[in-house]
Order: sequence, then C-alpha cells, then structure tokens
Amino acid sequence: MRIVEWNCRMALHRKLWYLNGLNPDIAVVPECAEKLPNQTEHDFSFAWKGRNSNKGIGVLGFNGWAVEEITYGPQLPWVLPVRVSYLGQHAFNILAVWTVVRKEISTLSYPQQISELLETWSGTLAEGNTFLVGDFNCSIQGPSAKPHQKNLDRLKELGMASAYHYALEVEHGDEPERTLRWIGPGKVEYRYNCDFIFVPKSRLPGIEARVEPLWSGENPKLSDHQPVVADLL
Repeated sequence: MRIVEWNCRMALHRKLWYLNGLNPDIAVVPECAEKLPNQTEHDFSFAWKGRNSNKGIGVLGFNGWAVEEITYGPQLPWVLPVRVSYLGQHAFNILAVWTVVRKEISTLSYPQQISELLETWSGTLAEGNTFLVGDFNCSIQGPSAKPHQKNLDRLKELGMASAYHYALEVEHGDEPERTLRWIGPGKVEYRYNCDFIFVPKSRLPGIEARVEPLWSGENPKLSDHQPVVADLL
C-alpha cells in the first residue's frame, strides 16, 4: 500500500496527472478544491474539508481503496478524520491535517494546532490504527522548532513515528531533502520539512519512504511542496 502526502498549491484538477504518476493508493492533498471534475475519469474516492471551496484538505483513494469522512466524535477545523477501507473492509483511519492560521479557521499558531490535535485525538492515536498525515506548516528548521519538537516527543509517546525519518534512519532536522521551498522577504529562499506521514509503530517494519524530487524534475513549478511517499506492507 502506498500513501502520498502532497500540498498541491491549488488547482489539483489540473495536476491529477502528476499525482497519478506517483501511483498512490491513498493521497492526502492539502490546498485542493472541493470539486474535482476529473473524479469519474480518474476513478477515485474522495473526501474533503475546508472553509473555502477552492482551498481545503482532500483525501483520495485509488485502486480499490475508499475514503469516507468521519463526522462523529471530536472535530477540529484543520483536521479531516477519514475512514479508509479496501474492497469494502475497514483497514485503518487517517487524520488528515493542514494547519492554517486564519481567524475563520484558528487563531492558534501552527504548532499549537498540532498540539491541540494530539490532545483531542490522543486516545485514538494511542490505539494504533490511525495515521496522521498532512502539512503541519512547522518544522525543526523554522522558528517553530521548539514547540514542534514537543509535538514530536508527544507523537513518540503515543506510539507514532514519521515514515520518512524511520525509513531513512535520520533525525528530524537532519533530512537530506526538504518538502517546502518558501521565498521570503528579499526573495531569500528557505527550505523546511513540514509535510509528514506519521504511522503507528506496528506498521513500521518493512516500510519504505522518500521525498519525491519535484523541484529537480520537468515540472518544478507545480507546487512549492514536494510529495512525501510511503510504501507499507
């Protein structure tokens, strides 16, 4: 089973060809629109959440994998809880996340939103059948390093690990690739690792993961984020 996380930077309907080329079974896509006109053509299951129909967080299921929004239980505006099934049988759940600091969504900082997510869903995550996938918008490389590290420590306590960091045997902050390329004031470029696929430790044996090198490919301007890909047994 392959999980892909990719902040597509909007207009996913024009970029589905690229996502399909990554051969995902499940894809978590921040910054995608509520309506994807190519759903029938590309044959995928789709769940979405957001306050703006042009920009929210989507989860797509392919190849017999289906996704359905979980509408019961705790809800946070920056989290899309999803039930994942394969050929009609429940397999696991995903908490798809895209943190956004905007008054109609949340006034909490990016790491504070992750902290609230972990507090709200701690019991569910500790049960060992829920993945946490998305764009955290915080990393060890940025100004949110200390609160982000506290969230990483809490995830470890809950029995969760980053697929990419486990597979490559690297610590957070020592990654050879970055997932976000951000151009700051004065056109200074900054690179961060803020996109993650966290899985229960029981799912780690045999896992493979990578950051897909979008920026060095033929279409470097598709997004300012590079995809994270994880293959699980």
